[in-house]
Amino acid sequence: MGSKNPAERLAATLLIPGVLSKRLRLLGDPQLAQLLDDEVGAQLNLLAPESTICLAVVGRLRGHENGSLERKRFGVRRRARRSWTAVRDEGVHLLHAEAALYRARIPHLLLPFQRDKFASNMFMVPYVVEARHCLCGAGFRETPCSPSLLIDGETGRPIRIVEHRN
Repeated sequence: MGSKNPAERLAATLLIPGVLSKRLRLLGDPQLAQLLDDEVGAQLNLLAPESTICLAVVGRLRGHENGSLERKRFGVRRRARRSWTAVRDEGVHLLHAEAALYRARIPHLLLPFQRDKFASNMFMVPYVVEARHCLCGAGFRETPCSPSLLIDGETGRPIRIVEHRN
């Protein structure tokens, strides 16, 4: 594809997809899931619908099993860089909370405001009781240690809500 000759680029464009398709047919579902996760998912925008679709396909191909088991079974080496799903999972609990608060029309702000959105897990809301009720309805669990700490039922990761009235 890097050739300066347009005929070579056209030939590569026509031939590469066919060769790649043949090789992909030789892979098992777990190997295909790993390839999709590492090579395609890593290139997608974290918040785009395409990343959700890619993640769903990876999960289905893996049979919803733990990826590390499949890596051992099929001899696929773990790369030094973190996979796209590991990065995505770091903030999914925050996205769940933001979506629930947004749907309930509860004003909220993720604190402290940072360049890395997923570096914090604290939300400032006008009324903690209202936000807690909303989040529990969205699948978060209360914890006995603190009324402001909630656990995402899907990921098991915590968020904290604090009250600030204007």
